[in-house]
Amino acid sequence: AMITRREFLKSTSTFWILTFLPLGYKGTVIRPPGAGRDFLARCIRCGQCIEACPYDSIRALDISGGALAHTPYIDPLKTPCYLCQQRGADGNDRPISRYLRCGEVCPTGAIRKIENRKDLLAELPEQFKMGVSVLNRDICLAWQYDSCGECYYNCPLKDKALRDHPPTEVIEAAMGIRPWVDPAHCIGCGMCNYVCPVKEHIARSVMDRSIKLTYFEERYAAMVRNLIGRKGGKAIRLPAIRVILRP
Repeated sequence: AMITRREFLKSTSTFWILTFLPLGYKGTVIRPPGAGRDFLARCIRCGQCIEACPYDSIRALDISGGALAHTPYIDPLKTPCYLCQQRGADGNDRPISRYLRCGEVCPTGAIRKIENRKDLLAELPEQFKMGVSVLNRDICLAWQYDSCGECYYNCPLKDKALRDHPPTEVIEAAMGIRPWVDPAHCIGCGMCNYVCPVKEHIARSVMDRSIKLTYFEERYAAMVRNLIGRKGGKAIRLPAIRVILRP
């Protein structure tokens, strides 16, 4: 049953939310696709990859990053990596450039030049890998309420990186989507992270009426508030699906 606003406020009086932060300032940041193990040794902080990114997905660490200041990173909560693809009217993604733009303009090879082909993305995901997504079923609307599925529908490698159900578990068709991440194919683009509605500001909106939600967010707001309210008194890392560094 859905909890009331009063019950939510009471249950969340002692709980806190751990939102996903891409910054650890010890090398634990999500880098653009094609950044290798020697990225920091090669990167000259020129900012060309930031300028070239067509979706402004790549940002520069500020001075609080210490030795990593001015190096490029991606924060999926703000803007995921769209892999230089554009979705057409038919719903299919198509490349907007021959190569991924960040690697194409990198003058030192800190970000490798990768051909922008969908077949390569599916067949050689390691070339593009930025991290890997992890899903928390306990706070996933699809698993808990038989709703949502935004991560699955928006994944550029749908049915490979993100499947509609775990391959080793029997899921009845009537139960709908039960997202499952295949770490071998997930490249950590952060699209799932970006579209997941289980976010802090949605949970907080019941306490702070000044928070305005979009139509998309309102669709899931009641379920998110109820879900977070049930976890009162516990630390919760949001969103339900998030990108971590590759192992």
